[in-house]
Amino acid sequence: MTFNSIEDFIDQYESVVREWFQFKNNANLTHVEEEDFWSELLVKIVQEDLLNKYNPDHYSKASFKTWLKRVLNNLYIDMSRKIAKGNWVPIDSTDDDEHLQILEERFNVDKNIEVDLDKDMIAKYVEDIPKVRDRVLVKLKTYIDGSTELDDEEYEYLENVSELSDVKGFISENIYNRKAGIKDKDICKLLDMKKGTINTTYQRIVRKYVTGPYTIYRAKYGKN
Repeated sequence: MTFNSIEDFIDQYESVVREWFQFKNNANLTHVEEEDFWSELLVKIVQEDLLNKYNPDHYSKASFKTWLKRVLNNLYIDMSRKIAKGNWVPIDSTDDDEHLQILEERFNVDKNIEVDLDKDMIAKYVEDIPKVRDRVLVKLKTYIDGSTELDDEEYEYLENVSELSDVKGFISENIYNRKAGIKDKDICKLLDMKKGTINTTYQRIVRKYVTGPYTIYRAKYGKN
């Protein structure tokens, strides 16, 4: 089976993948986030040219769907083991004040995947995140004074969900010096989120809306 593009694969097999994942996850004690799994699969497809590795003439005579399920199972096992070991996608702050390198480290949510970022494209992907809360969370986690901009809708959202009287002043007073982002304890006050959920939520959003689409963009247009 051949696909003209990864979009063709998504159109034809996204529902198959998600149905398989839900069945697998329900039977597994170490639960993997569905969007994390989907994003990891897309990255794997692009980076490893995975779809072209299926050989219909292989001696096993396996159908594409059977072959795909083996791929899904191997990926699921790998992600489950990493979660069980407690080392799945750590996020660290950086002391580097160069904007591009800061963004590269902040958006590289998988230490096994090199993400060489075009900051203009990344900014576009961030602005295209559909939910205001998700978009604001990513901006706060990657906030760079003088570079990151929140619009009126985003400030209004923060004013509504937080109990702060001066959101802009609070952000200005609590940004890192020479680091990207705002501390999780301060993000909790701005977004009314539990501290333990911030990094996991951030990772999921970045994979789905930023690094996943960006990896596909680079693969399609030959960006390095």
